Amino acid sequence: MKVFINYTTFRRDLKWLDYSLRSIKKYASGFAGVTIVVPDREVPMFLPFEKKFSTPNFPVLIKNFLEFPEKGFVHHLGMKCYADVFQPDATHILHMDPDCLFSSPVTPGDYFVEGKPVLLCEPYAAIKEFGHMGRFGWKEVTENTLKFPVENEFMCRHPAVHKKETYRALRDYMESVHPTPFIDFVLKQRNQFPQTFGEFNTLGAFVWEKDRDGYHFINRGFDGEKADPPSKLWQGWSYTGVERNLGKIKEILGEDADS
Repeated sequence: MKVFINYTTFRRDLKWLDYSLRSIKKYASGFAGVTIVVPDREVPMFLPFEKKFSTPNFPVLIKNFLEFPEKGFVHHLGMKCYADVFQPDATHILHMDPDCLFSSPVTPGDYFVEGKPVLLCEPYAAIKEFGHMGRFGWKEVTENTLKFPVENEFMCRHPAVHKKETYRALRDYMESVHPTPFIDFVLKQRNQFPQTFGEFNTLGAFVWEKDRDGYHFINRGFDGEKADPPSKLWQGWSYTGVERNLGKIKEILGEDADS
């Protein structure tokens, strides 16, 4: 098993990414490497991370794509669904966001059960009952994307882990039900909130429907976050800025926060 960590990001989150990578260096072991996918024009800003965080057995690689004008948000979501292309040596890919830090010792095994990647989900019926209508909106979005009924929401927890073959299978399926290449479909979606494409809900609902035995699902039911296993990860919110979160970041990283 070779589990790579994937970031898809841009210049605004440079400081967040530096701290997130420090948390990997401090707490993570057993992963095969990191790939950071960024718009091509921003590659020079990110290249120093390769030298700073790579080791002979743990490469940190900057990969790039040509970002479509005025479609940056949904284009980034679409690029996450090409993680297999950016990390061809992986068997599985763990998705991290720059505003997420590992907060305790972690290995790939923390996100697998009996060799299957763990995905959390929550029934839309529960989400609706408790009045979380912002999340409930993803039901229609995901059903419009996949063209089949969807009963669960899958944006429940960072990080998410997927099998390498899932991404190609999803893209092929999407191209069989929409008369356009996968990335063209994504780029035609609404770029502003609320977006009309969501990468993790699409991936999660796809494998629930097409590869349920290949994953280990934890269904929150009506218990919500009470049912969550430990994630070993702290999730910030990049829009608030690094400075407003430095206290928590330094608590997690200790002396490594200043290295």
